[in-house]
Amino acid sequence: MSTPPPREHLPIRPIWLCRVDAHPWPCGAARVALLRQYDGDMIGLAVYLAGMLHDAAADLYALNPHEAPKPSALWDRFLAWLDVARRSQPR
Repeated sequence: MSTPPPREHLPIRPIWLCRVDAHPWPCGAARVALLRQYDGDMIGLAVYLAGMLHDAAADLYALNPHEAPKPSALWDRFLAWLDVARRSQPR
């Protein structure tokens, strides 16, 4: 019996939770996968995540504007972690 391939940690829209572990996307596994996928292209990854942040803000505010995450929380969730990842990369 073969095991199924691992599922990708992608967002469920419009709620922006991970399809695999139900954590806020990008979850830890999605972050690792994105770093591998962009292979050191931190600017490209930041541009991609900025677009995803834009989409998430629109979706989450449309769902419930009174309970949507604050802009600073979305910034931390989508982009702030890149600075830590960038500093930990070998030069």
